[in-house]
Parts: sequence; C-alpha cells; structure tokens
Amino acid sequence: MERRLSGYERIEEKLTLQEKKTYDDVLYLEYMSSEESDYEDEEDPITGETVKRLVGYATRKLPWERTRLTNLKCKLDKVHVQNLTPHARQLFKPRHVGGVSSRPRPGGPSWAVQQPPADE
Repeated sequence: MERRLSGYERIEEKLTLQEKKTYDDVLYLEYMSSEESDYEDEEDPITGETVKRLVGYATRKLPWERTRLTNLKCKLDKVHVQNLTPHARQLFKPRHVGGVSSRPRPGGPSWAVQQPPADE
C-alpha cells in the first residue's frame, strides 16, 4: 500500500480531476493483494549451514479484480520503483503471483471490481 501511495503522490499533480477520483476510489487496503515473504534455502559458504534468503514476495491474485484496476496498480508500482534511489532500487525485491486471495470482494466501482455471479 505504501509504495502505491508513494507512486500516486509522484503523479498526482499531473492527473485530471477524473483520474484523481479513479485513484481515490481504490487506494484502500480492500483493493490490495496480500503478500508473503518468499525465501530460498542457501548454503552459507563459511559455515556450510543452510540459511533462508529473502528473494522476493509472493502476492495473491484477487479473483474479483478487473484488468483496469490491475493496470492502475502496476502503473503506481512502476512509478514508485523509478523514483527509488539507486541503492534502494538495488535492494528492491521482486513480486510475483503466488496463489489466489480469499479476500472478500469490496463493494467498489464496477470498473475495478467484477460483480458477483447472480447465484451469490
């Protein structure tokens, strides 16, 4: 959430009022994927012990998320990364989809949230 808000702050002044409303409608935790640390086992070259090394983050796909919302969040993520210092960018860990979220569908705008099937 913080990186997306950071990205939004970087582009906010360039947005139209309608675009700002679009972002403002969905910049809430209810619309964000959860993520878990993703580790790999690695052998310590000195001790020979197996240690876990953080390689990235596994995010959970929101099954009700529409493509437009996905693209909007990707844009904010990209802006955030582009504005990191070189050192912070070097330390930045990648994110990948690692499953499907059970997060409930929020009652959000139809452009962002797929509506439930008629039998739900």
